[in-house]
Amino acid sequence: MSVAGYPFWRVVPGNRQSEYILPVTLPATAGHEGAPHVMGGVALAAAIDAMQLDSELPLLWANIQFLSPTQHAEELVVACEACGGGQAVAQYAGELSVNGRPTHRVSAALGAREPAEQQLFAQMPELPGPEASTPVELDYGAQGNLTDQIEYRVALEDNSRGIHAIWTRSRAGFALDAGWIAIISDFFLGAHPRSRGGSSLDATLRFVQGAEPGWMLSVTELAAFDRGVVHGSARHFAEDGRLLAISSQSGVLPRIARGDLIA
Repeated sequence: MSVAGYPFWRVVPGNRQSEYILPVTLPATAGHEGAPHVMGGVALAAAIDAMQLDSELPLLWANIQFLSPTQHAEELVVACEACGGGQAVAQYAGELSVNGRPTHRVSAALGAREPAEQQLFAQMPELPGPEASTPVELDYGAQGNLTDQIEYRVALEDNSRGIHAIWTRSRAGFALDAGWIAIISDFFLGAHPRSRGGSSLDATLRFVQGAEPGWMLSVTELAAFDRGVVHGSARHFAEDGRLLAISSQSGVLPRIARGDLIA
């Protein structure tokens, strides 16, 4: 096992205005040995990082569309632009590309209206804590890739209701910021045997607040399998019960479910 000691989704300025580069390293990838691809959640995290740097504002929400593969990419180029908004909130659009080929399209809003009193309506469900949950060793490809960066424990798996709850924690001790939560939210397709091994079409993250390093509970509720596609959403909580973010996703189901292959 190899653990990255740096936030592997962070971007650096590119050659043009409002252009940023994600150098692709092994922790940012998943896939079989010899055919790594940038995990969709990492691409979303990189886009969030670029837009926060460009706007100097905190994320409110972001949506990403997955357009084309990223196998063997050495870097992702994130081109972003402010395309609207007002005094408190900026609306952004962006495109990610590999060697000039578009791979992702992103929309986002950033900012805050102050003063504002926080009120959280969503409550963390009563589930086993991380110490009482079942550890699972993820295996999505080469040693040192994204799955080596995450501790993963299952608190609930109810396939008949489409509900799946996991505790996750960064092995390197990264904080639960918008980028890290975006990465974890992309494990959506792992919530059911029929969706494991599928391909994400899009992902949306609505960011409420961050938290210090530690365990995070992600509760995924699948809504439907229809026309070969799964739809669903998740809520993400700090260990003390605070709501951190809400995410949603649609994904194409595999032709043969990974769960069926295992069975």
